[in-house]
Amino acid sequence: MVEIIEGLRFASALAELKCRIQKDEKIEPYSDILDDKFLMGFLRGKKWDVDKAMICLQHYIKMRTVKYKNFTKLYRPSTVKFLDKGVLNLLKHRDPHGRLVLLAQINKWSPSEIPADEAIATALFIVDEGIRSFLSTGNECVAIFDCAGITFAQARNATPKKIILLIDMFTKNIPTKPKGVHFINHGFIVHHLYRFASPMLEKKIRERVHFHSNTSQLHGHIPAKILPTSLDGELETEDAFDTSQDAVVRGNDYFYERLASELQIVKK
Repeated sequence: MVEIIEGLRFASALAELKCRIQKDEKIEPYSDILDDKFLMGFLRGKKWDVDKAMICLQHYIKMRTVKYKNFTKLYRPSTVKFLDKGVLNLLKHRDPHGRLVLLAQINKWSPSEIPADEAIATALFIVDEGIRSFLSTGNECVAIFDCAGITFAQARNATPKKIILLIDMFTKNIPTKPKGVHFINHGFIVHHLYRFASPMLEKKIRERVHFHSNTSQLHGHIPAKILPTSLDGELETEDAFDTSQDAVVRGNDYFYERLASELQIVKK
């Protein structure tokens, strides 16, 4: 009975959201690529509140086609090299609360090989697919940033403009808020960057940020049994990371080509 009620609730909310999209001149041109799973990610992320889901979707389209349209114009999932570097990884197993866990291993990114804008674009591609593949079945996530070996070359890319862009892109138009943000193997560079960024974060997010001096502290939040050995976890790399999504992400070129094709008619 609960599943039937849940299904009817979703069907009603989805129908209403689609109706509103058809009446919105800035979103309607992209309605053919906003499939049910994608829209379900926004609805679940906003706890079935159609008003909030619509506002979030409006922000999403604006970010991709107006405010930061160069990412949409210049990059495609099938050609970004950053996706092969293993910097951003989804864990195969969810945490004890059923939340999706994303691990960023900063030391695997070399700015001399891959520019920061390509790294950001790749993160967008992964998050966008996450809306469709994961947020459509649950709306909570956790992020771990392994900052071991962070260099000044990497830190120099974290300009005030880039930090503002990252906060804008990943906290204001994604239909979920991280339930935990964990930093491990960090140093003064990371603390300095966070001190600059923290005033721009929502209070709820700031309260969920944790800096761990050792992996034992991290394991108090994310159990070792689902973590890779690089974080003193119990799993080898191939058992810890879900690499099946890489091919799915790479197959999304058409989504961004459609966004780019309408850039000329989107009004600011």
